[in-house]
Amino acid sequence: MEAKQLNDESPRIVAIETSSRIGSVAVACGQSLLGQRQFSKAMRHAVELMPAIRDLTRQQGWKPGDIQHVYVSAGPGSFTGIRIAVTIARALQQALGCKLISVPTVDVMAANAPAHVMHLAVLLDAKRGQVYAARYQRHTDSGLLHRTQGPLLTDPGEFLSQAPHPLYILGEGIDYHRNAIAGSGGETMEVDRPLWQPQAAMVHKLGWALAQSGAFTDRDQLLPIYLRKPEAEEVWEKKHQGGTV
Repeated sequence: MEAKQLNDESPRIVAIETSSRIGSVAVACGQSLLGQRQFSKAMRHAVELMPAIRDLTRQQGWKPGDIQHVYVSAGPGSFTGIRIAVTIARALQQALGCKLISVPTVDVMAANAPAHVMHLAVLLDAKRGQVYAARYQRHTDSGLLHRTQGPLLTDPGEFLSQAPHPLYILGEGIDYHRNAIAGSGGETMEVDRPLWQPQAAMVHKLGWALAQSGAFTDRDQLLPIYLRKPEAEEVWEKKHQGGTV
């Protein structure tokens, strides 16, 4: 890919999505997406994230110091993947002074929904019979989906039963909770499976909109959106509080 001629006034941007099993990185100049790389296999975040940033920026002829904004898909999602992305983003800010934007992963996924979807629920498996979930409604004036609830950790059947219908759903949590979805009542329809996958290109699009409103995040405040403590941490706390595992 050849480097494109860029507007010197537009910030050079790196966008990172590692909350899902297959991560991706994108580079952009202002609102213009320049390129995206999806990782070769699932759960390769630690191995492929930095090489992807290096290769994509080199293709644009950028030096490391040219990176001015970093947008991160901050969760909920994979504990390990999100932690890696947040750590890299904070390190880049400390080394380069770039600005940071935290983008909720549920918003990245919801933005994939087709234009005809008026009511949407995003579902991510949280194990133990629960989901990370968020609900959206499309405004008729703007045509945009707006989050009306979540992200939260919840029971999938209860969450869906309280939603307006007909309701579209997307996210890998669907495959883990089909019985709960079927028993939730109301009409639910799945968005096409390829649209379940969050992408760094959409992290850039949403992050750029946030940047225009000045919604930057301080380095120390860029934290994963976990909603639940990692299982290893919960086990450790139970052991040291005299509980049973």
